[in-house]
Amino acid sequence: MEMAFAFLGFFAFLFSLGYGVYHLVRYVLKKEKRFSKKLFWPLFIGGLILLFTGAALSEPDAAAANADKKYSALNTEYKSLKKEHEALEKEYEAISSEAKKLKDNTKDQDKLKQLEKENSELKKTQKSLKAENKELQEKQKQLKEDTKTAKAENETLQQDKTKLEKQLKEAQNRTASTKENSEHSSTSTNKSNETSSADTAEGCLIKGSKNGIYHTPGSTYYDRTTDPADMFCSVEEAEAAGYRAPKR
Repeated sequence: MEMAFAFLGFFAFLFSLGYGVYHLVRYVLKKEKRFSKKLFWPLFIGGLILLFTGAALSEPDAAAANADKKYSALNTEYKSLKKEHEALEKEYEAISSEAKKLKDNTKDQDKLKQLEKENSELKKTQKSLKAENKELQEKQKQLKEDTKTAKAENETLQQDKTKLEKQLKEAQNRTASTKENSEHSSTSTNKSNETSSADTAEGCLIKGSKNGIYHTPGSTYYDRTTDPADMFCSVEEAEAAGYRAPKR
């Protein structure tokens, strides 16, 4: 809504300027006096009010604020060109008035030619200002598009942030679940050790190491295997469980 106010104000402001320049040229070339102040001033002042009101009501994010700074710089440049344009119009009117006086005086033909030359240069300058004004309008349009793009990128970043926070929460839940499983595994290991001790007490003396090798009582590494993974009552049972005999 704020951008609509600003755009409407800017359009009315430009229309009032075009209307004023058009009638100024018609006045100089054809001496027509149909300039309507009742149309020009409401458009000019109302356009400025809507433009600044829309700009003041908008609250863009960081990326959009950067685009607004560029827009403000262009607006400042536009105002500067407008002042130069008004100064040139005043100078143009003064030269036109002086030229009208010189037409009645044939002795000042050289000065009249000089004034006509200056008048021609002023027209060229005015044409250049119009081209610059058009270029500024295109830049302002591009800045509006950049602002819209920046807002869309900001929304995408917000969505990515939400997804990352969700993933982080899931990772924390998985970490807690892993911790619980680890504690459960530790409890199971203790129970297994208790079972192994029970098996040892019952006469199952063959030790199955964590390396997948079984050791019978009296073998080289039997006494060194102090923390067996399993205990077996026979060699066949150990081999059936996937264990093998030591190489020596």
